Amino acid sequence: MWIWDWLVQDDTLTKKLRAFSVRHMKISEEDMTRTRKLVKDYIEDRIMAYCRQNSELPILNLQYTGSVYERLKTEAADEVDVMVVLKTSKPWFWGDPEVMKEETGFPGYVRLKATVDSKLRRYVSSEGYIIPGRLRERWFFSLVSRAVTDLTENSPGSNLDFVVRQHGPSVQLDIFSEETGWKLLSADLVPCFQIGTDEYFVAKRHTRDERLWRRSFSLEEKQLLKRMDKDDHGCRHELLRIVKTIVNKERTSLGQLRSYYLKTAFMHYIEEKPSNWNGRNSLGEHFVGFLAALQAFLEKGNLPNYWLPEVNLLDEIPNPVVVGNMAYRLKRILNSEIERNKILE
Repeated sequence: MWIWDWLVQDDTLTKKLRAFSVRHMKISEEDMTRTRKLVKDYIEDRIMAYCRQNSELPILNLQYTGSVYERLKTEAADEVDVMVVLKTSKPWFWGDPEVMKEETGFPGYVRLKATVDSKLRRYVSSEGYIIPGRLRERWFFSLVSRAVTDLTENSPGSNLDFVVRQHGPSVQLDIFSEETGWKLLSADLVPCFQIGTDEYFVAKRHTRDERLWRRSFSLEEKQLLKRMDKDDHGCRHELLRIVKTIVNKERTSLGQLRSYYLKTAFMHYIEEKPSNWNGRNSLGEHFVGFLAALQAFLEKGNLPNYWLPEVNLLDEIPNPVVVGNMAYRLKRILNSEIERNKILE
C-alpha cells in the first residue's frame, strides 16, 4: 500500500496528468462548432429530413448519443452516434401494439414481433419476428443512400463528399472535404424501436439468432456521464478522457481495450467512489484508484455490464491470454514510476 499512499499524498502525479491533458486532449471550439453545424445542416436538416419524407416506415425522432454528447471525446469531435427511432402504432382500446416485445434466453436481447397488418411485415421471419439485418439492409441502407444521392444532386458547389456504408448495427455516413480529402465527420445512424416509455432496441444482430434485437442503454449512459461532475465540479470527465487517451496510444495489448469497456469500468468505479472528486490531488488519487479497479476487473477476467450485471463484457475477447496481458500491463504502470512517466510524456 505504500505506493498508493505515496502517490495520493504528492501532487506531482496530478500535475503530470494535467500537463498530459493539455498536450493531448484539447478539442478546439472551432472543431466543436464545425461538428455541430455539420450535424444540423446535413445529418438532421438534409439526410434525415429526406428520410422522414420518403420512408415507407415513419420515423419518430432522432436521439444523439456517444462520447461527443457525454463530454468524453478525446482527440477530435468528428464522430457522432444517432439512434433513428421508428414510429409504431399503439392500440386504441384493445388489441396488440404494432410491435410486441418477447423475452429470450439471452440477457439484453429480445425478439420484436410485428402485427399482420404492419408495413414492417416486409422485414420479418416466417414467424413474424422483425429481423434486424433485413430491416437495416433492405430499408435503411437503401433509404440513406437515396438521401445522399438527392443531396449531392441538389447541392452543387457544396465542396463536400458523402460516403455511405454498412457498419455493424448502423449505417455509417462519412462527410469528407472535397478540397483536402479529409474526413470531417462520421455519423453512425442506428435504426431502433422504442418499446414503452424508456426501452430502446437497436438493430445489432446476435451471432446465434438473427431475429434478436439488443437493448440499448445509450441514453441512460449519456444522462449519467454528461452530468457526472455537475454537483461537485469534479474531475471525472477529465480522468476518463486521460485514461482513454493513454489506452488509445498504447502499442501493447492494452491498446485493444475498447472504449466501451473503459466507460463501463468507470461507471462502476464512480458508483463505488462517489466523493472526493474536487480536491487538489483528486485527479492523481482517482487515476491510481481507477487503474487499480480496471486492473482488478481484467485480472479476474470479469467486467460486468453496468446495466446487465450477469453479462461479462470480457467474454467478447476470445483469447483470455490477451486479457491477462492487459492486466499485467496495468500492474506495471501502477507499480513503476518509470512506466507512468513514459505514458504521460
